[in-house]
Amino acid sequence: MIAKGLTYRIVLSILFMILLLGVSCGDSDADKNNILTQSQMVKALMEVYLSEQKINKLGLPRDSAEAEFKRFRPVIFEKVGVSDSAFKKSFDYYMDHPVEMEKIYTALVDSLSLMEQRLDSSK
Repeated sequence: MIAKGLTYRIVLSILFMILLLGVSCGDSDADKNNILTQSQMVKALMEVYLSEQKINKLGLPRDSAEAEFKRFRPVIFEKVGVSDSAFKKSFDYYMDHPVEMEKIYTALVDSLSLMEQRLDSSK
């Protein structure tokens, strides 16, 4: 069963981890050809969230958890087939285009909810 406020916790958790990635403000005139598709962004953000949850389950202090996440960062982006710099550039682009970013987060929340439902039904 999906807990109340799960959507907000997911979004806040993802935003927190994005900040840990060191995302900086980007060029709002970014060339769309060099930007990850919305689908690629959903996959990348999902991996960030899932990695964050795995690290949270370790019960580490915050500074240790941040260090552990930094260690996992290359694995996260390798798994989805994008570079860290492409992700950062794309994130900056989508932050400058909030309607598109909202679509990405909606798809992300839907995907995570579906994953949770599948896990619950397999128990």
